[in-house]
Amino acid sequence: MAHRTLLFAGLLLGGLGLTPTALAGSTTFQSAISEVDACNQAQYQMPAKATVQGFVLKTRTDKSGAASFSCRVNWTEKATAQPTDRPILFPGKVRQPWFAAGWL
Repeated sequence: MAHRTLLFAGLLLGGLGLTPTALAGSTTFQSAISEVDACNQAQYQMPAKATVQGFVLKTRTDKSGAASFSCRVNWTEKATAQPTDRPILFPGKVRQPWFAAGWL
């Protein structure tokens, strides 16, 4: 019986040692304005000391043609976390006007 109690205590303490102490999470925001607005608003909802780890962007268009944009920002509060410094990847190709493409 004593061996079983010691085994259980060892497994419990070992499992507690493996649990992460830093909080990680995500915030999501939907906007009817633009992708950038949705991601900016989602970042405003993060905790003060959080570090961005990535973005997930979705665009939906209803039958009338109105678009809504949803951005999820993944973040962590781990003290040693480094920001990814990656840009937000938008789902579609951004069209350039002729004058900005070097045809001026």
